[in-house]
Amino acid sequence: MKIVTIISTATLLLASQMSFAEDAKTGEALYKQNCSVCHGSTGGMDMAKRIAPPIAAVRMHYISTYSDKDSFVQAVSGWVENQDENKSMMRGAIRRFKIMPPISIPKEDAEKIAAYIYDGDIDKPEGFEDHVNERHGKKKGKKHGMKHNTEMK
Repeated sequence: MKIVTIISTATLLLASQMSFAEDAKTGEALYKQNCSVCHGSTGGMDMAKRIAPPIAAVRMHYISTYSDKDSFVQAVSGWVENQDENKSMMRGAIRRFKIMPPISIPKEDAEKIAAYIYDGDIDKPEGFEDHVNERHGKKKGKKHGMKHNTEMK
């Protein structure tokens, strides 16, 4: 009986780990499909070459207010569902790029993307650290596993 319990527990643990890995891959794929064209590293920090803030900046601004995963996911997916200039955490980005246009994406997918942004090893465009240091102080840009785009695997 003990061996059955141990095997069952191990199987459930393995299945949940596989599910987490699959969710991360799904979130990354959805991000690349729906977000990276505007929010990716292309263009570096030359704002004349960008059409939206880099996702590293979005993450930095949201994670400073919504530090736990659940609230972060709800805040980011809520923004995607209903962009509201008055509730923006990135007023400078709205001044520069205007408000993000509405996109049609299921809430579940927006939540997977937000979870990937929170957990994922997302890129920082070249010059991001300098931008953060100049505009926001030296501590914000190094949070939660962001990497420089030259450090990609």
